Amino acid sequence: MVEFTASSSKLKTVQKEEEELLFLGFMAADQAYSLHINFVKEILRVPRIFTLPQTPAFLKGVIELRGHILPILDLKERFSLGTVHQKKGRIIVITVSNQMIGLLVDKVTEVFPTSPKEIRPTPHVIHKSILPFIEGIVSVKEQLYYILNPNNLLSPKEYRMLETQFSSSEGDAGS
Repeated sequence: MVEFTASSSKLKTVQKEEEELLFLGFMAADQAYSLHINFVKEILRVPRIFTLPQTPAFLKGVIELRGHILPILDLKERFSLGTVHQKKGRIIVITVSNQMIGLLVDKVTEVFPTSPKEIRPTPHVIHKSILPFIEGIVSVKEQLYYILNPNNLLSPKEYRMLETQFSSSEGDAGS
Protein backbone atom coordinates (compact mmCIF):
# COMPACT_ATOMS: atom_id res chain seq x y z
CA MET A 1 0.00 0.00 0.00
CA VAL A 2 1.34 3.43 -0.86
CA GLU A 3 0.37 6.36 1.33
CA PHE A 4 0.98 9.99 0.46
CA THR A 5 1.73 12.48 3.20
CA ALA A 6 2.27 16.21 3.01
CA SER A 7 5.37 17.52 4.74
CA SER A 8 6.73 21.06 4.29
CA SER A 9 4.53 21.50 1.23
CA LYS A 10 6.21 18.52 -0.48
CA LEU A 11 4.55 15.20 -1.18
CA LYS A 12 6.53 12.17 -0.15
CA THR A 13 5.74 8.53 -0.61
CA VAL A 14 5.73 6.22 2.39
CA GLN A 15 5.73 2.51 1.55
CA LYS A 16 3.73 0.44 4.02
CA GLU A 17 4.28 -3.29 3.85
CA GLU A 18 1.26 -5.48 4.44
CA GLU A 19 1.73 -7.88 7.29
CA GLU A 20 1.89 -11.41 5.96
CA LEU A 21 0.06 -14.08 7.96
CA LEU A 22 1.08 -17.74 8.07
CA PHE A 23 -1.49 -20.53 8.15
CA LEU A 24 -1.29 -24.31 8.44
CA GLY A 25 -3.52 -26.03 5.87
CA PHE A 26 -5.08 -29.44 6.46
CA MET A 27 -7.93 -31.67 5.32
CA ALA A 28 -10.95 -33.02 7.15
CA ALA A 29 -13.22 -35.05 4.87
CA ASP A 30 -12.92 -33.46 1.43
CA GLN A 31 -12.69 -29.90 2.74
CA ALA A 32 -9.57 -27.83 3.32
CA TYR A 33 -9.23 -25.96 6.61
CA SER A 34 -6.52 -23.79 8.09
CA LEU A 35 -5.34 -22.39 11.40
CA HIS A 36 -3.18 -19.36 12.06
CA ILE A 37 0.29 -20.73 12.72
CA ASN A 38 0.49 -18.99 16.12
CA PHE A 39 -1.99 -21.53 17.52
CA VAL A 40 -0.01 -24.54 16.24
CA LYS A 41 2.61 -26.16 18.47
CA GLU A 42 3.43 -29.31 16.49
CA ILE A 43 2.11 -32.03 14.19
CA LEU A 44 2.14 -35.70 15.22
CA ARG A 45 1.48 -39.12 13.79
CA VAL A 46 -1.46 -40.60 15.66
CA PRO A 47 -0.29 -42.67 18.63
CA ARG A 48 -2.57 -44.87 20.72
CA ILE A 49 -5.50 -42.79 21.95
CA PHE A 50 -6.91 -43.75 25.33
CA THR A 51 -10.67 -43.33 25.35
CA LEU A 52 -12.52 -41.42 28.04
CA PRO A 53 -15.91 -42.46 29.38
CA GLN A 54 -18.89 -40.10 29.33
CA THR A 55 -17.41 -37.51 26.97
CA PRO A 56 -18.81 -36.15 23.70
CA ALA A 57 -18.25 -38.47 20.71
CA PHE A 58 -15.89 -35.99 19.01
CA LEU A 59 -13.55 -36.13 22.04
CA LYS A 60 -11.70 -39.29 21.04
CA GLY A 61 -9.72 -39.57 24.27
CA VAL A 62 -6.26 -38.58 25.43
CA ILE A 63 -2.62 -39.19 24.59
CA GLU A 64 0.51 -38.70 26.65
CA LEU A 65 2.87 -36.17 25.08
CA ARG A 66 6.18 -35.61 26.88
CA GLY A 67 4.58 -35.75 30.31
CA HIS A 68 1.39 -33.88 29.37
CA ILE A 69 -2.02 -35.49 29.03
CA LEU A 70 -3.47 -34.12 25.80
CA PRO A 71 -7.20 -34.35 24.90
CA ILE A 72 -7.80 -35.34 21.26
CA LEU A 73 -10.68 -33.79 19.34
CA ASP A 74 -11.75 -35.45 16.05
CA LEU A 75 -12.39 -32.46 13.79
CA LYS A 76 -14.44 -34.43 11.26
CA GLU A 77 -16.70 -35.76 13.97
CA ARG A 78 -16.98 -32.28 15.51
CA PHE A 79 -18.31 -31.08 12.16
CA SER A 80 -20.55 -34.17 11.68
CA LEU A 81 -18.50 -35.37 8.69
CA GLY A 82 -17.63 -38.88 9.91
CA THR A 83 -14.47 -39.87 11.75
CA VAL A 84 -10.78 -39.63 10.93
CA HIS A 85 -9.04 -42.92 10.09
CA GLN A 86 -6.53 -42.91 12.93
CA LYS A 87 -3.81 -44.90 11.13
CA LYS A 88 -3.78 -42.39 8.26
CA GLY A 89 -4.59 -39.18 10.15
CA ARG A 90 -2.45 -36.59 11.91
CA ILE A 91 -2.77 -34.71 15.17
CA ILE A 92 -2.26 -30.95 15.14
CA VAL A 93 -1.33 -29.83 18.65
CA ILE A 94 -2.72 -26.36 19.36
CA THR A 95 -2.98 -24.12 22.39
CA VAL A 96 -6.28 -22.40 23.05
CA SER A 97 -7.04 -20.48 26.25
CA ASN A 98 -3.87 -21.90 27.86
CA GLN A 99 -5.12 -25.45 27.12
CA MET A 100 -3.21 -27.79 24.80
CA ILE A 101 -5.56 -29.76 22.55
CA GLY A 102 -4.86 -32.24 19.75
CA LEU A 103 -6.95 -31.90 16.60
CA LEU A 104 -7.31 -35.17 14.73
CA VAL A 105 -7.41 -34.46 10.97
CA ASP A 106 -7.15 -36.54 7.79
CA LYS A 107 -3.91 -34.95 6.59
CA VAL A 108 -1.80 -31.82 6.82
CA THR A 109 -1.26 -30.20 3.44
CA GLU A 110 0.93 -27.09 3.68
CA VAL A 111 2.00 -23.95 5.47
CA PHE A 112 1.06 -20.92 3.41
CA PRO A 113 1.40 -17.14 3.68
CA THR A 114 -1.43 -14.75 2.95
CA SER A 115 -2.23 -11.11 3.58
CA PRO A 116 -5.25 -9.94 5.59
CA LYS A 117 -6.77 -8.39 2.46
CA GLU A 118 -6.92 -11.84 0.79
CA ILE A 119 -9.14 -13.25 3.55
CA ARG A 120 -12.80 -13.20 2.57
CA PRO A 121 -15.78 -13.24 4.93
CA THR A 122 -17.60 -16.50 5.51
CA PRO A 123 -20.58 -16.86 3.15
CA HIS A 124 -23.99 -17.00 4.83
CA VAL A 125 -24.89 -20.15 2.89
CA ILE A 126 -22.59 -22.24 5.11
CA HIS A 127 -24.61 -24.48 7.41
CA LYS A 128 -25.27 -22.69 10.70
CA SER A 129 -23.89 -25.63 12.74
CA ILE A 130 -20.38 -25.02 11.35
CA LEU A 131 -20.57 -21.23 10.97
CA PRO A 132 -19.26 -20.37 14.49
CA PHE A 133 -16.06 -22.34 13.81
CA ILE A 134 -15.17 -20.43 10.63
CA GLU A 135 -13.78 -16.90 10.64
CA GLY A 136 -13.07 -16.51 6.95
CA ILE A 137 -12.02 -18.10 3.68
CA VAL A 138 -8.79 -17.75 1.73
CA SER A 139 -7.88 -19.03 -1.73
CA VAL A 140 -4.40 -20.52 -2.17
CA LYS A 141 -3.22 -22.25 -5.35
CA GLU A 142 -6.79 -22.92 -6.51
CA GLN A 143 -7.73 -24.36 -3.11
CA LEU A 144 -10.28 -22.71 -0.82
CA TYR A 145 -9.38 -22.95 2.86
CA TYR A 146 -11.85 -22.29 5.64
CA ILE A 147 -9.99 -20.43 8.37
CA LEU A 148 -10.91 -21.94 11.72
CA ASN A 149 -11.33 -19.94 14.88
CA PRO A 150 -9.85 -22.32 17.48
CA ASN A 151 -11.46 -20.36 20.31
CA ASN A 152 -14.87 -21.53 19.05
CA LEU A 153 -14.07 -25.22 18.46
CA LEU A 154 -15.48 -26.02 21.88
CA SER A 155 -18.29 -24.37 23.80
CA PRO A 156 -17.42 -22.51 27.02
CA LYS A 157 -18.87 -25.48 28.94
CA GLU A 158 -16.66 -27.93 26.99
CA TYR A 159 -13.55 -25.80 27.62
CA ARG A 160 -14.36 -25.71 31.35
CA MET A 161 -14.73 -29.51 31.31
CA LEU A 162 -11.29 -29.85 29.69
CA GLU A 163 -9.72 -27.37 32.10
CA THR A 164 -11.04 -29.20 35.14
CA GLN A 165 -10.05 -32.63 33.81
CA PHE A 166 -6.61 -31.73 32.45
CA SER A 167 -5.31 -28.59 34.17
CA SER A 168 -3.99 -30.42 37.25
CA SER A 169 -2.04 -32.91 35.13
CA GLU A 170 -0.62 -30.06 33.01
CA GLY A 171 0.73 -28.29 36.08
CA ASP A 172 2.22 -31.48 37.54
CA ALA A 173 3.95 -32.46 34.30
CA GLY A 174 6.84 -30.05 34.74
CA SER A 175 7.62 -31.01 38.36
